Parts: sequence; structure tokens; C-alpha cells
Amino acid sequence: MLQRMRTLALSTLGLALVICGCSKPFGPGFEGEITMHTQRVGESGSDMIVKSKADKFRFDVPSATGTSTAILDPGANKMTMLLDAQKSYMDLDFSKPSAQPSTNPDTSTAKATGKHETVAGIDCEDWTATDASGKHTDVCLAAGPAFDLGALSGKPSGAGQKQMFPLKSVDYDAKGAELSRMEVTKIEKKKLDDSLFAIPADYKKLELPAMLKR
Repeated sequence: MLQRMRTLALSTLGLALVICGCSKPFGPGFEGEITMHTQRVGESGSDMIVKSKADKFRFDVPSATGTSTAILDPGANKMTMLLDAQKSYMDLDFSKPSAQPSTNPDTSTAKATGKHETVAGIDCEDWTATDASGKHTDVCLAAGPAFDLGALSGKPSGAGQKQMFPLKSVDYDAKGAELSRMEVTKIEKKKLDDSLFAIPADYKKLELPAMLKR
């Protein structure tokens, strides 16, 4: 689950580094909940709730043992996993990512297709990012929450660059076979309590297992 959270943040949001410009935003200052349906080829899909407020994000993903929760703080360059059953948490440092996106922002080129879609009632623009390895991602981007992936890769975003949010994305391997897809199915603007983006005071910090640091 740790790897899944990390890979999703890097992969579906990776194009925020290289693309700007879109119409009918749901807002860089958006506060509320975004429901994403994610699915890898050969696996059953699941819905993930992304809560957005100010410069932080909270991911709630259902699992066999309940709901897994992660708090993403791009400014601090980390994601924090909350382990409610143990009243503990673990920090993931993104300065040296252990999971690479399908299309690496450092080596990708992105081009607009000139087409638009409406996803979850929001207009978005279709782009294709192609990696030097031949992998590519088709993504439909709308101006949205200020998700700065530059912070996660240790680099600041370009001056004046708009922050984009993927409403739909499909990852392909170098041979063109689909690997995974994500689509936003619901966007709900609402006030969220600050406590949702904070580590509970009685939670104890745990060290990340060595196998997940690589």
C-alpha cells in the first residue's frame, strides 16, 4: 500500500511539472473532496478519496483491513502514512523516490492533442507525455488544486507555471500496452477541518521498513 500511494502521487500527477494552461478550472484554491477510480490491468479497481486544502492533500484508500490514509505535504517533500490501528505513523521522504512514475518528468516531453473532454463535469485538455524509454501517458488536465510536483522531485516549479490536476490518465508501456488508468468521478467543494491534514498528537512515529526505502 505504501508503494501504491507513492507511485500514484508520482505518476498520475507527474505532468504538473511540464504542462500549463487549461480552461474552466475547479480552482487552484480548491478545498474539498475528489473521488478517483484507479485500476491496474488484471486487478480490480478501487475508489480513492483525495481531500485538498491549502497546500496539503489527504489520500483515503480502502483496503482489506480498512481504510489506508496518507497525508501529502509537497512543501515539506514528504508523505505521511497514518496507521490508525497502531496509533502510529511513518514518513516517506520524496527527495530520493523509490517508485518512479511511468513517464519520468525529468525525461518526458509533453504535447497537447488539441482535444478536450468533460470529466466529472469539468472541462480538461488532453495531453500525451512520452518518456525516452518509449513509455507514455495520456492525461486530461484541468487547472485545479496547487499540486506542485516540483517539490516532490526536489526542484522548484518554473516561474509563472500554473498548477494542473489530472482528471483522467492512462499509463502505457513501451510497446503500447495499457498498464493502469485513473479517472476522477466526483468533485465536491466543501470546508474541511484542519485536523484531517495533521498527525494526531497521540500517534507514535515508526521508521519506514528498509525494503521500502530503496
